[in-house]
Amino acid sequence: MIRASDIAPQRRGPLFELTTFLEGRTSAWGVFEDRFGKVRRRFTVDMIGRWRDGIFYLDETFAYDDGTHETRIWRVAPDAKGQFTATCADCVGTAYGSCDADTIRMSYRFRLKLDTRSIDVHFDDRIYRVGDGIAVNRATMSKWGVKLGEVSLFFRRDDVATAAKDQLAVA
Repeated sequence: MIRASDIAPQRRGPLFELTTFLEGRTSAWGVFEDRFGKVRRRFTVDMIGRWRDGIFYLDETFAYDDGTHETRIWRVAPDAKGQFTATCADCVGTAYGSCDADTIRMSYRFRLKLDTRSIDVHFDDRIYRVGDGIAVNRATMSKWGVKLGEVSLFFRRDDVATAAKDQLAVA
């Protein structure tokens, strides 16, 4: 019998840390699906992560398929045990996160802007390491415990893409 642990064994190595993974330039692309599985939005994200005065800043620039753009700056404060807190202008209160060898988890309330109003929703984010400089994010969005939809986001660190191009050029 094949067990899940035979296919994807847990790594026991160093933590998969948000600040380490997203330091520098990272590109991402994804979709938002409503609770019925219908894709409602497609988007790309350009990110720059950097340290300043002991705080990690993650600048995100979103470009949506309807032509709209959005920017967000997260301020992340990690501790030495794989835990972190984070805030941004759209975050209601503080986001709480944790890291292990393969996964970054983050839970927070978020003020989601709709046409003429905004609503507060809950996000349960999980980022899974896939390979060097590559990760997948699955985030569930809910309100009052009712699932509203899911975000699927695929990350690629720009230095990984550059290294792959350099290897092809040498070959």
